[in-house]
Amino acid sequence: MTVAYWQAKIWGILNHPAFVPIKEELSKNNILLDLGLGSQSEDELRVEIDTAVAITDASDHGALGNIDAGAFSTLTISHLLSGSKLNLNIAKSSRSNFYEDSNYFGDRASEIVQDLKSSLQSDEFEVVQLKQLFWWLWRCLPEATVRVFDNNQQELLIPADLKFPDSSLWSNSSLVAAIAGSLVGYTEKTESNKKSRPYLANFTFSPIQELIKASRKMRDLWAGSWILHYLSAQVAWRLAEKYGPDCLLYPNLYGQPLIDNVLLQKYPTFEKWIKSPTERALLTAGFPNVIVVILPEDKVNAAMQTAKSTLLEAWKELGQEVMTELQEKRHWMPGLTQESRTWESWLESQWQIYWSAVPVGNTRQELKIDYLDENWIEGQNQSYGLVDNKKLLLKPEQDFFQSVNVGSWWANIFDQARLSLSTVKNARDWRLPTAFGPRSTVSGLGPVVHPDGGQRGDWITEGQTQKYWSNHAGLFDGIEQLNATETLKRTIHRILPGLLNLPEEKISAAYPDLTVGVAGYLKSCSKVEKEYYSKACQQVNLAIRNQYEKIPDSIRQAWGIPYVDEFHPELKSYHPRLLNSGWLEEELKITNDTQDDQLAINLEQIISNYYPKNNPTDWYVLAAGDGDDMSGWLKGTKMESYSEYIAQGLAQKAGEKLAKFLELAKRMGPSTHNALSRALLDFSNQLVPYITEERYAGRLIYGGGDDVLAYSNLWEWDSWLWDIRQCFRGAEDPQGEFEAGGDYWKFKHDLKGKNLEKRPLFTMGKKATISFGIVIAHHSVPLAIALENLWNTEKEAKEHLSNEQKESHEKDALQVRVLYGNGNSLKSTAKFAVFDQWRKLFNVNSSIENSIFEQLALGIKEHSIPSKEAITPWVNAFCSRREQLKDKDFNLEFNSKLTEFIQELWNKTATENIDLELQNWFKLAAFVLRSRKILQENFNNVLV
Repeated sequence: MTVAYWQAKIWGILNHPAFVPIKEELSKNNILLDLGLGSQSEDELRVEIDTAVAITDASDHGALGNIDAGAFSTLTISHLLSGSKLNLNIAKSSRSNFYEDSNYFGDRASEIVQDLKSSLQSDEFEVVQLKQLFWWLWRCLPEATVRVFDNNQQELLIPADLKFPDSSLWSNSSLVAAIAGSLVGYTEKTESNKKSRPYLANFTFSPIQELIKASRKMRDLWAGSWILHYLSAQVAWRLAEKYGPDCLLYPNLYGQPLIDNVLLQKYPTFEKWIKSPTERALLTAGFPNVIVVILPEDKVNAAMQTAKSTLLEAWKELGQEVMTELQEKRHWMPGLTQESRTWESWLESQWQIYWSAVPVGNTRQELKIDYLDENWIEGQNQSYGLVDNKKLLLKPEQDFFQSVNVGSWWANIFDQARLSLSTVKNARDWRLPTAFGPRSTVSGLGPVVHPDGGQRGDWITEGQTQKYWSNHAGLFDGIEQLNATETLKRTIHRILPGLLNLPEEKISAAYPDLTVGVAGYLKSCSKVEKEYYSKACQQVNLAIRNQYEKIPDSIRQAWGIPYVDEFHPELKSYHPRLLNSGWLEEELKITNDTQDDQLAINLEQIISNYYPKNNPTDWYVLAAGDGDDMSGWLKGTKMESYSEYIAQGLAQKAGEKLAKFLELAKRMGPSTHNALSRALLDFSNQLVPYITEERYAGRLIYGGGDDVLAYSNLWEWDSWLWDIRQCFRGAEDPQGEFEAGGDYWKFKHDLKGKNLEKRPLFTMGKKATISFGIVIAHHSVPLAIALENLWNTEKEAKEHLSNEQKESHEKDALQVRVLYGNGNSLKSTAKFAVFDQWRKLFNVNSSIENSIFEQLALGIKEHSIPSKEAITPWVNAFCSRREQLKDKDFNLEFNSKLTEFIQELWNKTATENIDLELQNWFKLAAFVLRSRKILQENFNNVLV
């Protein structure tokens, strides 16, 4: 590797005027000189660094470096997407103008550099040391800055440009470093070599067999999500280690748990600035399987091959570890080896890998010019298909620019990179490998795992595979037969303690099963109900102990619900599996002999005595959400005009030409893309886990960017869903725990015991929306069927239109499906605004009965509402005839909420069959209220 590459990155990340004191202190301590970073090296790289700064600035806001911003009495930051302003509470003593006088750090620079010096492994000049210094500057310097300024987390939001305070100092410097390194190049140059050019590369991979949807247990669902997350993180780490973490534009690696975990292993001295990730953070999937990286031209192909080989090696290592666990520790299937065809061949065929790369700017032209050259501009426009006059980026009224560079076309470059990747994926011609003999009983794909051998080679009968799979090995049920990928998923939790250096008991808490929605019931129920639940579990426990000396560990294990396991252990004295006879029979491995058969009868009788109607383990809830029109966000079509992002008061100082510029829509440049990644990371790594697992009794299965896959419960799913939607767009927190300002969320209270950062957390802003699918399934509905419905539910939510949105198709919708045990289903679809009115309607009074909603569903079926004008008289007529609403205040309030709900649904639904939609939402309300009634439905003489 070249020394110049890392030198350019270090000088690039330290180039901002704010870092002058840091550079001076590094020089005083001879750190720069010891690492070959004397002033001469900075001078030699000055052209590349200045070009990187110009491209980074122009990419987002046109490089208005010649506009005098003057002094600002209040330091604000503009939300990178919406432009909303947030005042920063930053101490200004001896930091009068922050950057103009290069005094951002003041006298604190010495303290920071002394800490840095102590963290370097040696003072000898090596490229390894250059990399370590860069990693420290990129990952630890922001944290060190927070510490020396009284642990003020708002220092992490300090803007890079006071005129356009939308991008943070840290994000901006990281991108300057990435582009500077790409301009210098990764390999040593000779005089005959052409100059390097930055390329934008996209890498992604997808499974031939769906890892997430083909799941029989919650353990499988969690494992599939986690494997995708782990493999992507391995690829990201390898690219970051080789080319620098700044090069990864998406996902942003700053604060990613798996990356921090590996980084602390590589550089243990960084532990002063980087907190070790919690076990829960390490076990929650969140890495996307698409990686966008800025690379030098000469290393694009090599980097993509590195990414591919890293993915395949990591996958192979997982397979080897699982095989060792199964064969050497559990003695599972005699004759099966790592090289067996049903194992190795299937695993080798699992992944399809795609990548593409596009240059930054027209390769036949210079990266920038110092005047408005129409031919140069036309060449850039043509490179990205901008031939329509309405789409041209630079026009005569923008000639106030002193220089123009390719950064102005960044959004189009990014879009071209995405388009080229899609083209590659659409040209794929792979097909599933042929499987002879029995196939997986879960997915129907791939050969059932079995040893090779015999005169007929791979051919084997179902009877023979059934014999092999009769060995449970503590992982299987003796009935199912899985292919290699499914077997790996089922066993992955057994190898994670060694892989992540975690205690084994922590792994069992990584995933819930289908019974632990009871956590939501115990969280919300009365003391009497808790006692009733414990009494029932005690009786079941006693019946098991009368026949078994020891209760199976699986019945006593962690719930996989952090609200119970970590924060309220007093609720988990008895695992909910004790109230589900089907689970008990599987866990206790009850056979058909007389003794076991009698135990099964006894268990079912005890459970039905206590819960003859509503059993709290009857239903499980799954949720899948996805941000709406994320491609539009990536293209920059959601941006406001530049006037929304500039510093307050600057517009008044603008001349006529600048004023015209400020009317244009803001460009989506690398700084904004980087910060978009940061916003999605805060949402998925901070806010969603907190709301799901600490505020509510749920479990986040996958939280990657704008994607959410979660386990919820019958008692909380509606409140949880509304809170997630509100936090995604930075609206007011329904529970009042977070202060919403400037489209950031900041926790109001003491953070002790909370897994949250102190700083204001990014949200996507007020224009962002997210759509969700919710499945409420009876415990007799197989998970695979529930998951199939879940994806369809999310898809139909995104397709749901309202009357005024037939053309714009803004989504912001949800669909709820109830899957009954008898095969019937209930489907309700609406915009979130309708959903909010629905929640208010059936929560209008704690004594409200489900029967009133059943009457509403029947009433709307028999007597439809002919027009919007008829809504009020229809509601008045209904409410006046109901015995339940004889209380005047209750009647008035219910009447008002019912009217608002029907009007909102009428306004927001683009269908003529309004009556059917109303019926479905009334039926859903009746179902929810009826199913949440546990004690009054079951209370009998047992407790007395």
